[in-house]
Amino acid sequence: MAEVTPVYGRDRILMFRRYDQRTQEGAAKLALQTQHSWKFEAKSDSTETKDGNINSPATAVATLDIEAIASNDPVNKMLEQAVKDGAKLEVWDINLAAPQEDGNKFEARYGQGYMQDWETPAEVGKLTELKTTMNIDQLPQDGFATLTTEQQNEIQYAFQDTVKATDAGGEEAGK
Repeated sequence: MAEVTPVYGRDRILMFRRYDQRTQEGAAKLALQTQHSWKFEAKSDSTETKDGNINSPATAVATLDIEAIASNDPVNKMLEQAVKDGAKLEVWDINLAAPQEDGNKFEARYGQGYMQDWETPAEVGKLTELKTTMNIDQLPQDGFATLTTEQQNEIQYAFQDTVKATDAGGEEAGK
């Protein structure tokens, strides 16, 4: 029997990119994500016959519900604008707890589609939490996503030494 390992929500992050920008830039993480959930739904049609109902299978439809704390990060702004523009997006659901041997590839689910809505209720005494749903074209595909060192550092800042840092984020030259 294969080893069963639980999956924690904290280990799964979403990264996005506008589809029309795929040759100009890499994907980026939405800051302050709180939760997301994939929903697959296939409503079958029922035909009544003299012998009883017969159901016919339907094609599955996928959506992705997303919640995050609203912020002024570029991805937050890009996603909101994508709703307004009707822009096609790419999304990766990356499992950080499942790296491949090289350490830069991780189990992931990939989809393309459109944001259906954008909601940012502002409640007294609470952080503003955005809520949105993405309608996925066809069905998402499972595979492996590459995270650059820079992207991994955005997810969790890298260890820094106690010596004076350079502008590039490394140790002071000559030390």
